[in-house]
Amino acid sequence: MKTLYLTFLWHMHQPYYKDDFTGYYELPWVFLHAIKDYYDMPRYFDNLSSSKAVFNLVPSLLMQIKEYVSPHCNDLLLNAIKKSVAKLNDQEKKQLIPQLFMANTENMIIPSLRYTELYKKYERISPDKYSSAFNNQELIDLEIHFLLAWTGVFIREEEPTIKNLIDKDAYYSDEEKTTLLNILFKKIDSIIPLYERLEREGKIELSTTPFYHPIIPLLIDINSAKEVVPNVVLPRKNISLSLDAAWHIDAGIKYFKEIFNLEPKGMWPSEGSISTKAAELFSYFGINWIASDEDVLSNSMNLPLNHSPNRSILYKKHKFRTSNGDIYIFFRDKNLSDKIGFHFANLREDMAVNIFLDELKKIYNNVDFNPHVSVILDGENAWEHYKNNGFPFLSKLYEILESENWVKLITFSDVIKEQSIPENTINNIKSGSWIYGNLLTWVGHYEKNKAWDLLAQTKEKTAVVENNLTNDEIDELKKELYIAEGSDWFWWYGDDHFTPQATTFDRLFRTHLINAHKIARITIPHNLYEPIKKAISSGIKKEPTSIVSPDIDGKITSYFEWLAAGIFNLKYDMGSMQIDTNYLKTLFWGYDNNYLFLRIDGKIKDILNK
Repeated sequence: MKTLYLTFLWHMHQPYYKDDFTGYYELPWVFLHAIKDYYDMPRYFDNLSSSKAVFNLVPSLLMQIKEYVSPHCNDLLLNAIKKSVAKLNDQEKKQLIPQLFMANTENMIIPSLRYTELYKKYERISPDKYSSAFNNQELIDLEIHFLLAWTGVFIREEEPTIKNLIDKDAYYSDEEKTTLLNILFKKIDSIIPLYERLEREGKIELSTTPFYHPIIPLLIDINSAKEVVPNVVLPRKNISLSLDAAWHIDAGIKYFKEIFNLEPKGMWPSEGSISTKAAELFSYFGINWIASDEDVLSNSMNLPLNHSPNRSILYKKHKFRTSNGDIYIFFRDKNLSDKIGFHFANLREDMAVNIFLDELKKIYNNVDFNPHVSVILDGENAWEHYKNNGFPFLSKLYEILESENWVKLITFSDVIKEQSIPENTINNIKSGSWIYGNLLTWVGHYEKNKAWDLLAQTKEKTAVVENNLTNDEIDELKKELYIAEGSDWFWWYGDDHFTPQATTFDRLFRTHLINAHKIARITIPHNLYEPIKKAISSGIKKEPTSIVSPDIDGKITSYFEWLAAGIFNLKYDMGSMQIDTNYLKTLFWGYDNNYLFLRIDGKIKDILNK
């Protein structure tokens, strides 16, 4: 009987949020995703009998998780939460309160009557009144509900104290907050041992990424961005960071081995970014497999894969020959991966699972061999958009897949060993990533290029004085530069992505370059104190960056469908009366050669029911 082999790769990643000079974590996302996703996602595999998956853990994330094991870890938000509300001054309250609503409204706030009550109050008041609008009882309730909202399903089920706090819903105490925090820190301490045990039991395969999550093809040769987009405008400074690329891979492997006491067989290159030279470098360090996106395969083979007879090639395993030996490359099925990441959250769980299964069945029926399907996506950020952190969907999905005799969930290393899956040899790799099959998310825009230029400038200036530094100082200097090479800083520059914390990302990037100058004891140039990120002075979050051709069907069918569209915040500069209704949130606009497209996000059903 023919078998469809399916591999899930769940990628776990956050950038390095710590300023090593101050010792403080400036953003809390490692802690929040640790208690919600890094524990939840592998726990499913304790309840499965034969299904396996790959979990990709970035070394710089593991390093941060280990620090959050301690209740004394210096996280700016957590330090404010740990403080007794009676001792918070007005400025501390003003900074703290907006952060306590950093949660998905529908799935993380509304399930609690008390959290919803406080949220509605928050929406009615202006920022200058935050500190006086909430009394001490409301503030401690808000702190605990924020922590509970970010607590994952499995931790809630395993900890009776947390169940009791959820049931209580209001009128919490400082003692209950301390108890909750202690439970959460203890759970973080169990995360790495959980992955280690599941790997040892053969239920998952662990893989990793270059240390600080850089775009390896750009470090090796920034001109590689031209392979797919020849007219891209590159940074003015052009220095080779190929030695740094090698360091990130080598250091990532060594740290992984230190944590888990085993050699990683595979790597998910940061953002699925690969090239011919990058594949050769991964192979040089003994990596057996890497992975990317189907668009990269399409570009590399010069074959259209979408809705084409050629698509069957995607479902083979792919070998790339290098002077260091063969390396396997797995290419994600964009349709299935993006459906989970960006579409299924809007559907009933049974409908989403049925669609996923139907798509697999089409692949199964359309090929005359045992196909292999790679579903690769972020393992943490999608689930706040799902009900109950994705548990109803994921538990149903795994249950159904395990019950089907024509589907088998296996790891990438298992795929390499499985002789019945046909191989395809690739002779060339066009430099690209999981976003459009190119590298423009990290280079080419004025802001992105300026960041590269400042990095190059810092590298050049500090290299001149390295001989004057001690070995420890050289290590500290290089660490700051390696951190600055991470992909996330460049991701948030430019017009293609938006976050309210973009200015913080900008400041952190420049802080690492400033720290490098301090370690080298050289003058810090003024341009490192000047923001790279353009301030938003209107409701326009971004202008259109390219043409869009969405399907007008009332659904977001792909992450890429509206990615190039302009975005306008419909709540920008509204008074409290308008904000209280909160019906319309965001306007997307874009165009192709024939049409202007408009999309409005918000509580449209509420308007229609008025």
